[in-house]
Amino acid sequence: MNATRPMRTVLAACLLATIAPALAGDDPADAMAAFFKRMQATTTPFEEFRFMSGPEVEANPVWKQLAAQTLAASLANLGRPNEAYRTFPYRDRSPAPPGLPTPASHRALPAVDWVAAQARHLRVVMVNESHHQPRTRLLTLALLAPLRARGYTHLAVETLAPNPLPKGYPTLDSGYYTRDPVFAALIREAVRLGYVLVPYEPESGPGQTQQQRETGMAQVLADLVRTQPDAKLLVHAGYGHIGKEAASQPAQADPMAREFMRLSGLPVLALDQTKLGWEDGEAQARLARAFAIRAPSVLLAREGATAWSALPARYDASVVLPDDDREALRPAWLSLDGRRQPVAIDLTPCLGHLPCLAEARHAAEGDDAIPADQFVMLAERDAGTPLYLAPGGYRLRYTGGDGNTLGERRLQVPSAPDATTTSAAAP
Repeated sequence: MNATRPMRTVLAACLLATIAPALAGDDPADAMAAFFKRMQATTTPFEEFRFMSGPEVEANPVWKQLAAQTLAASLANLGRPNEAYRTFPYRDRSPAPPGLPTPASHRALPAVDWVAAQARHLRVVMVNESHHQPRTRLLTLALLAPLRARGYTHLAVETLAPNPLPKGYPTLDSGYYTRDPVFAALIREAVRLGYVLVPYEPESGPGQTQQQRETGMAQVLADLVRTQPDAKLLVHAGYGHIGKEAASQPAQADPMAREFMRLSGLPVLALDQTKLGWEDGEAQARLARAFAIRAPSVLLAREGATAWSALPARYDASVVLPDDDREALRPAWLSLDGRRQPVAIDLTPCLGHLPCLAEARHAAEGDDAIPADQFVMLAERDAGTPLYLAPGGYRLRYTGGDGNTLGERRLQVPSAPDATTTSAAAP
């Protein structure tokens, strides 16, 4: 059984809660059911992308609304994160609130350093993400090693399958969001460091309410820390699940973090990466430029060293992300803080077969592994686009727009610390 199918049920519930009010015409639940039935007929992320960007969805206005968020996540998974950001239809165009931090009132500190210091006296740290922005996974990736050194033992991940790594590496059956190569890199690193992976989705069924899901997730985590007194937990979740404010989730639900604190009696350190989108992201970009942000950072008051939060009742700190080049086809942060490097590959097999997917898998992993990196080529001008890969051996596969394999080859990525773009050698 494909474990991503029940995870898609969870995704459907999330979409229904956030998008249904904007849907016109058909009953939202009926439209959602028909859309997801068709989407579940797809078997690979590339096939899912071709469906969501294809004529069936284009001809159905309701399906097109439903597909927008999942299409954005799909573009991010397939190596086009900036296009994913531009595709997502729900933007915060409201003006930034007055009184935002300035260098006169605050100083910037890498969030990794601040969290590592706070975590010494805590058992639970929660970080959120925007599901269609893989760069919101970089902070958790960076936190793995320093928190492990401080005794953290478990990594809990939203929509992770009950038995996520039966083969020792992430596959499509590991979960829904973990199909993203950046997320898969996070999972591989966590396993390498000795973390225990924790699935925490409750059993779901027809009619599950938002509150039942929030409380169910919290109960799984509360049971873990109760039965394992030495466990220290890093939780990576989407959006408002890590909030502490009552009734702040859709349908006025109390969020997972608040419910966890109620059930466990433990405090939580909650870091938000999703709520600084005012002015379509320009306000956060101004903050990043003003504070010369080069890595996910928190802003500390010069008097008292209190971390700034845009929503202090909900989150302990807001994380300011670097002002990356949002026009770049493949932004430089895909290097994952130096873990990977841009590698020039031959995309000529894709010409005439667009859209075309180039996937690079670790040589030691199977054909079902989530790629180390991948890129969907949509136009001939994309032919010079690199993959981001760590030194090592890979299997490169090209798949055309009809789903057929166009070719496979091996490649070896050498260590090239001083090179801007590495050329991969085919043995």
